[in-house]
Amino acid sequence: MKLILRYLKKYKMLFFLNLISVIFIICGEVLISFFIGKFILNQEPNNNIQFSKIVIYLIFLLVLGILGNLIMSYCSAKLSSLIFKDLSIDLFQKIQTFSLEDIQKLGISNIMHRSVFNVYQIMSFVSSFYRTAIVAPITLVVSLILMFFISPYLSCSVFFIVPLFLVILFFIMKKNYRLSLKQQEKLESMNSIIRTSIKGVKTIRIFNQEKNEEKKFNKINLNYNNLIIKLFLSVFSIEPIFYLLVNVSVILTIGLGVSMLKPVKNINIGDLYNCINLQYNILFSILNLLLLFTMLPKTSIAIKKIQDLLNIAPAIKNNFNLQKLAFLDKKPLDKIKTLEFKKVFFRYSNLSHYTLEDINFKVRSSEIIAFIGSTGAGKTTLISLIPRLMDPTHGIIEINENNILNYDLKELRNKISFVSQKNILFKGTILSNLLFSKEDATPNQILEKSKIAQSYEFIQNKEHHLNEPISELGSNLSGGQKQRLSITRALLKKPDVYIFDDSFSALDYQTDLAIRKAFFSSIKDVIVIIVAQRLSSVLNSDKIVVLDRGKIVDIGNHKELIQRCFIYQKICLSQKIKEVV
Repeated sequence: MKLILRYLKKYKMLFFLNLISVIFIICGEVLISFFIGKFILNQEPNNNIQFSKIVIYLIFLLVLGILGNLIMSYCSAKLSSLIFKDLSIDLFQKIQTFSLEDIQKLGISNIMHRSVFNVYQIMSFVSSFYRTAIVAPITLVVSLILMFFISPYLSCSVFFIVPLFLVILFFIMKKNYRLSLKQQEKLESMNSIIRTSIKGVKTIRIFNQEKNEEKKFNKINLNYNNLIIKLFLSVFSIEPIFYLLVNVSVILTIGLGVSMLKPVKNINIGDLYNCINLQYNILFSILNLLLLFTMLPKTSIAIKKIQDLLNIAPAIKNNFNLQKLAFLDKKPLDKIKTLEFKKVFFRYSNLSHYTLEDINFKVRSSEIIAFIGSTGAGKTTLISLIPRLMDPTHGIIEINENNILNYDLKELRNKISFVSQKNILFKGTILSNLLFSKEDATPNQILEKSKIAQSYEFIQNKEHHLNEPISELGSNLSGGQKQRLSITRALLKKPDVYIFDDSFSALDYQTDLAIRKAFFSSIKDVIVIIVAQRLSSVLNSDKIVVLDRGKIVDIGNHKELIQRCFIYQKICLSQKIKEVV
């Protein structure tokens, strides 16, 4: 609950208004029963003045209660929506700090479930909490005191029933918490299966696996359904138990009250009515708290899940320190002239072995360096360390002979343009996707870069040109079109380092050659890093790094490697490449 309190503290004025509304509601709900009791006792023909006063008091208290409920409804709605907004923003900002490894470890469906469903669960709880958690306990205590003040003898029935009900409630809630925890886990598994099925719909259909996917989903859905039935039976059992105890309590009170309706017992019909009303206030306050408690197991789990997300320490920390750079006689990052890996090791936290081992190389401005190797050799992991999407487990990466960790993270990434294996486009238009890398790009710049990336022609062929709508993840474009747009976006940035992670694989040879020819003739004084499966894309690189199982086997140009590196020779042979192009 500390998480909720942390956000509630930001809105003290709404909390204060809520307390005022509580006073109004208590007056309206509790005191009104006293005046009704007085009204019953003053049904005499010649007592019109007293009767009129009671009616006025009743109307005043009724208006006060309505006003209190209106204020409370506004405060609870406002507070719950503000907390939803603040918590969603904090979670989104936190997710932006996650490394690639963090996201892979948690899972996208898990993160989405926590960021949406769990936050909504907390918002619903806060809304109910503000209307119940303050009003119900105060109503309960005030009603108990007043009932005891009217007749200690009649209040005995309540003092017997309430502890009994609380004991029963404790055991039910304990069971509900365990069931809610399992339900949350099953729901996350269902979300994961649904997301995977939607994402992999093509593969599922190609291999006729619809039935198997249905069986897989039906199995977990059945388990979830059985769990929900148990949970609902447990929750719904509270209501009949409650009403049974309410009826027993009222019968006891009426029985005791009727036996005391004598002058010598000092009780009258008005007092008996007040006691029954107060008893209803007490028991229904408990019911309202009970309804709140039924939300508590799910809310507690939701809070824990969100707290776990918020408590994840950023794997990538911005260690920028201007004074430290000054001490080292270095300047803030102006232009990347050299990039060097020194004894770099990297291991994913869920693996026992290193993905990269003892990586050493250096590349200078105006040089092209390429990385080749079989699938799983560590190529993508290696280049992901350069813009600090992940950090090395051991070793140092230096830019301009200074540890990369000492530079401002935003400044570093502004100097690097990265085209990944998966060409991610965002829902919007072609223009909005291109401006993602450079918001102030001019039409002439977009035109120039689209021609280099061979995307100009297909953009012009679209009905709305640059304003052509793009579906989520660019699903309405072909693989080649997405790749060319991704390259165009990267070129607009004008960085010091270009990184292409197998970024030409979806292109035909002719388009690949045209892009490389136009690109290399347009750049100057930059570092180009290429990861490629197609060796023809990197033959003219200044350095080719051959990777195998996370280790560097050899470094050289094509002419050198084809003579001395066995793995490189095998790759050349498989792609029928024998001489320099």
